[in-house]
Amino acid sequence: MNAISTFTFHEDYNVRIIELDNGDFLFHANDLCAVLKYVNPHDAVRRHVEKDDLVKHEVIDKLGRKQKNNFVLEAGMWALILGSETEQAKLVKRWVTSEVLPTIRKTGKYEAPKPIEKRDYINNSDMLNIKRLIWACTHHISHGEAFKFGVWHALRQVTGVPSPAKFEVQHLPLLAQEFQRILNIVEPYFKARRECELALIKRVIRERGDHQVVKALLDEMKASTTDFNETLQKHLPMVFDQECLNLLNRNPNHYDHSDCNERLI
Repeated sequence: MNAISTFTFHEDYNVRIIELDNGDFLFHANDLCAVLKYVNPHDAVRRHVEKDDLVKHEVIDKLGRKQKNNFVLEAGMWALILGSETEQAKLVKRWVTSEVLPTIRKTGKYEAPKPIEKRDYINNSDMLNIKRLIWACTHHISHGEAFKFGVWHALRQVTGVPSPAKFEVQHLPLLAQEFQRILNIVEPYFKARRECELALIKRVIRERGDHQVVKALLDEMKASTTDFNETLQKHLPMVFDQECLNLLNRNPNHYDHSDCNERLI
């Protein structure tokens, strides 16, 4: 005979089981009666189990002593299940037929399914921080919707989380790094654009300059973006850094940029 193994029903009941050399199974009678909610196990075995399906087998109790306990063959196990009038009997029957017996016959032992690892998903406050950062990256862009879509795509790629699945807390550092990467790309554009707008106001509107002057200015701006507006140069990175810290530290903010929601396609 193989050693006694134990399997668990709904994390509440343990049932000891033995596989015989001929492939048959022995089920601990009292354990089965407990899971089937029989009030009197001895009486339940007497009324439902045939004598030929009842076997005495040695077990070790909690004090380390050898004891002879009642076990039932598979036919006796079914007799106890069918004899039970509780709703739980249906669940036990389905569990034995769909999980326990197939597993034992395939592997020679029962292994309880591993518990599903609990995911630590981000909460609504974290999502508000993400949308706040998307807004910071995109609110100066003319093609804002397309840019937002691109940012969401980048966030999905860097974390490996497909849309519309939720990000997890472990992804927050990756998201913050990706936002920093995006800022490093868009910040020079914002500053150069602001310089162009200020120059247009001064040379075309106020000084009524020729369009060739503006064209030359634009060409200059395309070639170099080093002459930035000082206020914008300091303000945007400072705000952006604070928003990244809010994301990493999971600090709540009071903005809900609903226009930065992920667009599902």
